[in-house]
Amino acid sequence: MNIREPRRAERVIRTIGYVLMAGAGCTLVSLVLTLVPGLRSAGSGNAGQAYGAAASSSAVLVLFYMAKTLSLQRTETSLQREELSLAREEMRLQRVELSLQREEMRRSAGELHRSAEADLRRLHMQLLKMSIEDPDLAAVWPDYAPGMPFRTNRQYLYANLIYSHLLLVHRLEMMNDREILGHLRYITATPIFRGYWESARTMRDDLDPASHERRFADLVDEALIQADAQAGSVVVTR
Repeated sequence: MNIREPRRAERVIRTIGYVLMAGAGCTLVSLVLTLVPGLRSAGSGNAGQAYGAAASSSAVLVLFYMAKTLSLQRTETSLQREELSLAREEMRLQRVELSLQREEMRRSAGELHRSAEADLRRLHMQLLKMSIEDPDLAAVWPDYAPGMPFRTNRQYLYANLIYSHLLLVHRLEMMNDREILGHLRYITATPIFRGYWESARTMRDDLDPASHERRFADLVDEALIQADAQAGSVVVTR
């Protein structure tokens, strides 16, 4: 229950009391002015004058209590407006709180998703590591190209391991685009990584264009272009 309800009821009762008091006062003044013998004597005027005085006094009292009633009504209206304003502000704060709660839930869901994705990526890296260390396990993975020598295929598996590591670092936002490009320019300078990247191009064609891995693959391509530009600059300088 609103704490202002008892106060409002109290004000209503007080207003009714004022009106009843005004009515009772008017009645009393009228009786006094009309029934008291001295007020109807020849020296005090006739009965009509007494009634006129009673009516005037009653009118003054009625006007006084009407003004009091109007003042209370204005106060009541002001309080109602204040309560309405407070209720609106409370609703606004509740909406803000709900919005913050939804945002926190989305953020938590996003963090859980990224954490699960990172765990899967680590498992993939562990599987690659095992295939590099054990030729029997490496035979389970298909060659990057038909007839590829085992040594080259093993090097490509290692290049994939490096790629997966850098992809995870970028996915976890441990490096931004500018920082990761520096590492990518360094690793893409080697012929082995370039060979791996070219052999895996058909697999990248199936990536979702909106996925993080597709965006990261674009960064690798950009790093290749920058590395070629740097190499050309060095040749021209020499």
